[in-house]
Amino acid sequence: SRRAVAAPHRQQPRRLSTSSLSSTGSSSLPEDSEDDLLSDSESRSRGNVQLEAGEDAGQKSHWQKIRTMVNLPVMSPFKKRYAWVQLAGHTGSFKAAGTSGLILKRSSESERYCLARLMADALRGCVPAFHGVVERDGESYLQLQDLLDGFDGPCVLDCKMGVRTYLEEELTKARERPKLRKDMYKKMLAVDPTAPTEEEHAQRAVTKPRYMQWREGISSSTTLGFRIEGIKKADGSCSTDFKTTRSREQVIRVFEEFVQGDAEVLRRYLNRLQQIRDTLEVSEFFRKHEVIGSSLLFVHDHCHRAGVWLIDFGKTTPLPDGQTLDHRRPWEEGNREDGYLLGLDNLIGILATLAER
Repeated sequence: SRRAVAAPHRQQPRRLSTSSLSSTGSSSLPEDSEDDLLSDSESRSRGNVQLEAGEDAGQKSHWQKIRTMVNLPVMSPFKKRYAWVQLAGHTGSFKAAGTSGLILKRSSESERYCLARLMADALRGCVPAFHGVVERDGESYLQLQDLLDGFDGPCVLDCKMGVRTYLEEELTKARERPKLRKDMYKKMLAVDPTAPTEEEHAQRAVTKPRYMQWREGISSSTTLGFRIEGIKKADGSCSTDFKTTRSREQVIRVFEEFVQGDAEVLRRYLNRLQQIRDTLEVSEFFRKHEVIGSSLLFVHDHCHRAGVWLIDFGKTTPLPDGQTLDHRRPWEEGNREDGYLLGLDNLIGILATLAER
């Protein structure tokens, strides 16, 4: 399969001021996904990721929520290396594949469907290579390209694309079966004590659709068509505190900190995003699918290697026969537009602005 990572420059490596995703024990489990409108409890959310390495099964109890930012006393090399999957609560769970260059992700019907079709689409080189399904311990796993292979102490950024992170059908069903959520009221209160209505304050709870739409309104999802979910720096430090990162200037500052002044990495990211946009615009798969909850995964290291991939297709849904999406038109309930290209246009513009500084 085509590798998305640009070949490294053979020049004297320059250490960034932030150094290795896999060199420290600073890692933890995320809170459950806030993108699954139909989950009734945090523990049942699709975003509850577990990293498994076989011999470390007994250590799962040590994993804490990512927002507690605790350091673990012991981590296997696998858990250290793949801590990036916890940044934003990616769906599914992961296992070591036992084969160099591969990783296993718990299979879902929708993601398996998407990956199989993407391997025959123009987007093949923009997504992790898919090598079929295998069985492990009675469960099905997708065999995927190891996106960190070839990087030395990678820095990782997860950017969730689109103007919304829930399917229209999820919103409809959640309205039909409204459930008051005290946990989401507390999350809302922690960010903005004035956000809940008088009725919500009295109930000390909000519905999930209400929380989701508020959540996206305070981030750059609705304004820019994407939002930064999390960053794992090379020194192992991790941040998911981007809930209110909303303006172009705020996003520029986040990327400026992420690349640490490495102009070559920034140039490669920008070129790769432009390549991805060109490919999306001719992709038959993209035209015929509603792409929700998918991310762009940015990876670079101190040797100036850099790559970007589309990941997470658990909520990517085929459109009815004959229907296509523009991916730039404003979303109105019923038109299924996701704003993916709107977000990518803005992201490219932001990195271009940073490159000119």
